[in-house]
Amino acid sequence: MKEKIINIISEVLSVAVNENTSQATCEKWDSLQHLNIVVALEEEFNLSFEPEEIALMKDIDIIEQMINQKSHDPI
Repeated sequence: MKEKIINIISEVLSVAVNENTSQATCEKWDSLQHLNIVVALEEEFNLSFEPEEIALMKDIDIIEQMINQKSHDPI
């Protein structure tokens, strides 16, 4: 799953991304691109994130944890 997340972020930002990339370390990962990343992740994984969750999604590990948690939450 991490590889899929990395690919999505890389595609949205049009820059090479690795598992250590975060909003703090990537100049192209600004607030607008952050929302584009979230939308792409929501579409890919068929999930919906709350504004509080979106604010926390600043690196790939946290994003992966949130997706794992959401995919296992009862609907």
